[in-house]
Amino acid sequence: MITIFLHRLLQSFILPPLNSLIIIVLGAYFFKVHRTKGWIILLIGCFSLYLQSTPYFAYKLNRWLSPEPMQLSSLNQAQAIVLLGGGVNTYAGEYNVNAVSNSDTFIRIRYAAFLAKRNPDLPIFVSGGAIDTKDSEASLMKKALQNEFEVENPIYLEPDSKTTSKNAKYTSRILLQYGISKVILVSSASHIKRAGALFERNGIKVIAAPTGFYSLGYYKLPILWFVPTANAMMVTSSVLHEVFGYIYDVGF
Repeated sequence: MITIFLHRLLQSFILPPLNSLIIIVLGAYFFKVHRTKGWIILLIGCFSLYLQSTPYFAYKLNRWLSPEPMQLSSLNQAQAIVLLGGGVNTYAGEYNVNAVSNSDTFIRIRYAAFLAKRNPDLPIFVSGGAIDTKDSEASLMKKALQNEFEVENPIYLEPDSKTTSKNAKYTSRILLQYGISKVILVSSASHIKRAGALFERNGIKVIAAPTGFYSLGYYKLPILWFVPTANAMMVTSSVLHEVFGYIYDVGF
C-alpha cells in the first residue's frame, strides 16, 4: 500500500496540471533573480498548461498511443477474453453497495460483453485486486458482466493484482494453467499497448481489443478544439500516465 501511495504521489508531479504549475512556480522564483529567464520559464509553464488542456492535443496524443480497433473476425483466433480493470468508485450509495466499477472500467466491461456475446464459448478472465475496497475489482467486473449485461460465458477471477504488471503476471499464470496461450485483451485504447507488451513478456500472445477512444467532437466548430477543457486535461493526463508507465514497465 505504501508503494502504491508513493507511486501516485510521484505521478502527480509529472502529470498535468501539477507538472505545468511546478514550471510556473520556478519561473516566478527565477523572475526575482533573472527577469528574462523568469519570463521564459513562466511562458513555457503557461503554454504547457494550455496545450495539455486542449481537446486537439489530447486527441492527437491519444491517437498516437492507441492502436486501431480490433476486427471482429479475430474472435475466432483466440482461446479466451481477458478483461483488465481500470479502477472503482468507492462510494456507490445509490446502488446500496460499497463500490462499483468506475466509468473507465465500465466502458471496458461493456466492450468485453459485446465481444463475449458474439462468441459464447470463449471464457472470460477478469483481472484486478482490491486497493481501496473490500471487494476485488475482478469480482465487481464479474458481477457487472453477469447481472447488467447477462453474459453467460464462463468467467474466471484474478483478484490479487494491483498494477498492470501484476495483472499480466498473475493472469498469465492462470491462463497457462488452463492451456491458454492466445487471448483477446480488452482495455482502454491508451492502456492496451503497455498491457499487451507485459502479457507478451509473460508468454501470452495478445490480440489487442482497445476501447474508449477519445473523440474530438465539435466537427462543425473546430475552433473549439483549441479551447481548454477539464476533460481534455484528464485525457492528456491519462495518456501521459501510460507513456511513463510503458517506459517504466517495458522500456524504450
